[in-house]
Order: sequence, then structure tokens, then C-alpha cells
Amino acid sequence: MISRIDLRVIIILAVIIGIGGCTTLFFMHYKDSQLREKILTETRLAASGIDLENIRHFNGSDTDLTNPAYTSMKEKLADMKAAEPLSRFVYIMGQRDDGGVFFYVDSETPGTEGYSPPGQDYPEVTDPVREIFTSGKEGIVGPTTDRWGTWINGLLPVKDPKTGEILGVFGIDIDAGNWTLQVIYAGLPPLVGTFLIIVIFLSFITINRRKDEEHEKLAISEQAYRESEARLSAILQSSPAFQFVIDQNHTVISWNRALEKFSGIPASEMIGTKNHWKAFFPTERPLVVDILLDRNYDILNELYGDSCHPSDLIDGAYEMTRFYPEMKENGIWLYILAAPYKNDQGEIIGAVETLIDVTERHRAEEAVKEAVKKLNLLSSITRHDILNKITMLQGLMMLIAEAVEHDPESSEYVKMGKGAINAIKKQIEFTRTYQDIGLNKPEWNEISDIILNVSKELIIKDISLSISLDGIQVYADPLIRKVFYNLMDNSIRHGEGITRICCTYDIQDDTLVIRYADDGMGVSPDEKTLIFEKGYGKNSGLGMFLAREILSITHITIRETGEYQKGALFEILVPKGMYRFSHPEQSLS
Repeated sequence: MISRIDLRVIIILAVIIGIGGCTTLFFMHYKDSQLREKILTETRLAASGIDLENIRHFNGSDTDLTNPAYTSMKEKLADMKAAEPLSRFVYIMGQRDDGGVFFYVDSETPGTEGYSPPGQDYPEVTDPVREIFTSGKEGIVGPTTDRWGTWINGLLPVKDPKTGEILGVFGIDIDAGNWTLQVIYAGLPPLVGTFLIIVIFLSFITINRRKDEEHEKLAISEQAYRESEARLSAILQSSPAFQFVIDQNHTVISWNRALEKFSGIPASEMIGTKNHWKAFFPTERPLVVDILLDRNYDILNELYGDSCHPSDLIDGAYEMTRFYPEMKENGIWLYILAAPYKNDQGEIIGAVETLIDVTERHRAEEAVKEAVKKLNLLSSITRHDILNKITMLQGLMMLIAEAVEHDPESSEYVKMGKGAINAIKKQIEFTRTYQDIGLNKPEWNEISDIILNVSKELIIKDISLSISLDGIQVYADPLIRKVFYNLMDNSIRHGEGITRICCTYDIQDDTLVIRYADDGMGVSPDEKTLIFEKGYGKNSGLGMFLAREILSITHITIRETGEYQKGALFEILVPKGMYRFSHPEQSLS
């Protein structure tokens, strides 16, 4: 038979799990709704620039390829895709009399994997998409899967403003994978919070239950109290979180197995001592549980600053996320929750600290924040440059229109106009080539493999390549290969007869320094910092600027320190925690 207190515990746990589950689902649903509204708004804005006259002139067949209206529309869709980093495809679909759906025009370059020629059937079309052709109502559809992947579709009917006739459906496809990750991340905080509440609640229940049992037998002696706390420690052993408990004298009374494995310190060496600080710091200092027990909150602010704050989940508890550089090989990020526990009279008799390793999550979050910053910067710069070129082109075309028939210098104006058009094309190509910076989660990259693959791609001739990187892996954006591609391409193009490229490394104050050197002309002293600025260089002036931006997503920096006329020397500085070693040295000559 289930006792009354057990029934209450089951009910409370059920309520906690229910509330936590509902809160998690609410956060995920709210995030999903936010994303759908955002994509629908962006779809409306993009569709507002569509020229209805162009759609009327489409046949939905190969003849559209020579139609100026088709060409104009395709360029406009490509511009829309470039302006929205999250979009993968931008297109306009039509519907035949038999109900079949086909593509009028899309944003893809002919010959690429995702290109759809005019009139190409779309047999994977779903019922919600067909409904837009009949209802004329905009909406977000998905996730849907077709030959190109799984997508969230922002769809908007394109109507004749006079007759209301549906001329086609304008669509923007967003990768469903990124969408799903954002929704899942939105539900993690309440899910983790629910888990912690359950763990601490069970800890409190166990403590109170043991204390009640002892009160029924006899008054608790100090030895009986120790034994009771030892039983509590046995319960905590099953927790996957790192946990320890101290009494009111700051003596460790429980040190669970997860914390033993994590810290390398067995419970037998820790219980009965006040040395719990040794698991986290090289010298003695109070932990959050110690400060919480003494209620010395001034020291709390002095040692941990604003990062440590009262918990929103548990009354009297404090929480924080902190980096511990002395722990493990490359340091570690820990989420810490320190909570007091009390006796039946409400007196604090100890404290429990729960720790969770959030290193990978923290790295991912920081990388995403940095990536968003870089994407906004690049989008702003690119849009600004393109608008400037377009303004100049419009002015030149006006001059040509006035002078083409009578002014013999009109050919010069035409030449200038072509130059502006070429500049615009370069800016668009820049956006398309580097639009994925920061969109993918950073990963561990084998640097020697990247350099070898880049050298094969560039087909190096008469240049010896030496790689001494000892199997170094760097945590960075996957586009880090473009960094080494630009370095090697610059050596070949501007090194003026280089014969050797050498890649080495060393460790300086826990910072990994990767050195890329050639024996060419090098970089003049007054250009060493300018080469990393946008627009400065012999070609587009974007290569080294983007190399710096790609590396900075995970706080990696790059500088040029070579001696002019004796060769270029680029140093890539990787901070602690962003590199590791996997296999022995490789070399190729």
C-alpha cells in the first residue's frame, strides 16, 4: 500500500513534470510561431517587389529562357535570396489546367544542383500548397520534403490587383533543420529547470524523511546525524549531475559518483573534509555553497560578480554559468546551482551544489551570437556597396540615353556603365559565396587535412609544401578552409616566384599559434594591418577581410608578422579551449 507521504510525493512530482512539460511545449510552440510570423513577414516584403506584368508574359516553357521578362525576374529573385541569409530557394510556381504545379522561375543559377528550368513539374507538391492556388490565402507550410531536402515554405499568392486572378504562388524555402534546432533550443531552459527542481525536491524529501525517522526513535546525536547524511549521499550517487553536499560547518558529507569521475577525487578522500574547493580551483577559496551557507553575499559579488545571481526556480538558491580554465585539458564551462536545505524548524543545516557540464552548448551559443553579428555586418556592407553602384549606374544610363544618338563620347559613357555593372556583379558574387558564414555550427577541423586539400584544389606546381601541425584540430566555422585557400592563393598570385610554403605551430601562454609562411615578397610594413580591411587589396579586397571575420566567430585572430621582401608570415592565434590534438605530425614536400 502506498503511504500518504509517498502519494503526496508522487502527486507533487507529477505536477512538477506536468508543469515542466507544458512549459517546455509552450516555449517551443511560441518559438515556432515567432519563426513562422518572421518568415511570413519576410515573404510579404520580398513579394512586394514582383512585377505582375512579367508573370503575364511567362509561358512556363523553354521559350521563357529568351524572354527579357524572365531574365529580369530571375535576377530579382536572386537578389531576394542574397538579401535573406536564411533562405535557400526563392521561386514562383504556376498551376496548369489539370492541377499540376510547375516552376515559372527560380533564384538558382542554370547548371547548379537546385536549378529548375521554366515549366519543370513539381510532383512533390503537397495539398496545403495546392490549397493556396485555390484559396488565395498566404501562409507558412511545412516541414515538407522534396528531392532537394526538407523545408519550411513561406508562400504568398500573386494576384492580379484588378481581377483578383491568381497568377502564381511566390515562395521562399528555409532549411527545416535550422528551424527545428531553434525550436528545440527554446525548450531547453524549462526542461533543464524541471530536472533540477525534481533532483533538489527529491533531495529535500529524502533528508526530511530520514530526519523524521530518527526523531521517532531518539534525539539525534552527532554520530547519528553523520550516518543520516551518509545515507543521503548514497541516494545522490544515482544522479547524472555532479553533486556534493556540505553541512553547516562546511564539511563534505556527500560526494556523488558523477563528481568523483569528473574531478578525479574519490569520495573517500573528500567526505569529512573541507577541501571541496580542490575540485575546481588550484588554491583555496570559498565556493558558492560556502558563501550561501555563511550568507556573506558581499564576497559572492566580489568573487563571482554579476554572473552569480538568485535562482528564479528555487527560493534562497543561487546559480551561475562560469568558465573554469584550470579544469580538464582546455578548461570547462559549468552551470552551477547552489541551494540550502533546512530542518523542520526552517533552520539551514547545510547546502547542496549541483553542477552540469555545458561547455559544448556554451561554445555553440557564443559562436551563434558572433555569427549573427558577422552576418549583419556583411549584409550591411554589401547592401550599401550595391546601392552605391546602382545609383552610379542609373546616372550613367541617363547620360547615355541623352547622348547616344548625337554625342560621339557616348561610347565612353557605355564603358563606364559596364564597369559599374561588373562591380555590382562582384558584390553579388561576394554575397553568394560567403552567405553561409556563421550559419553552420562550429566544428573541430583537422588543419593539416584542410591545407592538403586546398593545395590539391589549387594545383600547386614547382612549390614545396611542408606541414608540421601534429594533428592539430581547431574549433571553428566550417568555412575555415577558405582562410587557408585565400592564404595559399595570395602566395601563388602575389608571391612573385615563391618556391616554398611552410606551416608550423607552437604554444604561447596556452594560445596555439599556427604559422603560415612563404618565401615570396611578403607584405610591406604599412600594409600589415590594412590587408585585413574590406576593399583593400589588388583584386576584390575581400579575401583577407573575410578570413579575419570567419576566424573571429570562435574568437580566433590573425596577423601578418613577416619581414618585407623575405616572405609573408601569417600567424593564426587560437585561444585555449578552441584547439586540441588528434594524431601525429604530417608533412608533404
